[in-house]
Amino acid sequence: MFGDLFGRLTIDALPFYSPIAMGGALVTVGGTLVAMAVITWLGAWGYLWREWFTSVDHKKIGIMYVTLALIMLLRGFIDAIMMRTQQAIALNSDGYLAPDHFDQIFSSHGTIMIFFM
Repeated sequence: MFGDLFGRLTIDALPFYSPIAMGGALVTVGGTLVAMAVITWLGAWGYLWREWFTSVDHKKIGIMYVTLALIMLLRGFIDAIMMRTQQAIALNSDGYLAPDHFDQIFSSHGTIMIFFM
């Protein structure tokens, strides 16, 4: 049924073998669910949609952009810490990141810094 939608992507593509990747994914999904639950509990979906998500007010758009930039700054900072820690630990050993995971962090860090800073 979903073969055309996902193509060759299967459940085997998820990194169950990597505790760092799975921990990050669980924190992201859990945080999103908690945020959605809080917004639903407060009944703020209508307000957010009318006043923020579809706003053409330049001040609100600027606030949303700066908020997203600060979130991406935090993400880039975490990526930088992970890269520097990997380089420090990997002096005489393999480090704590797999090579492909380090490559992904390096690429995402660069992309975030180009587009959001």
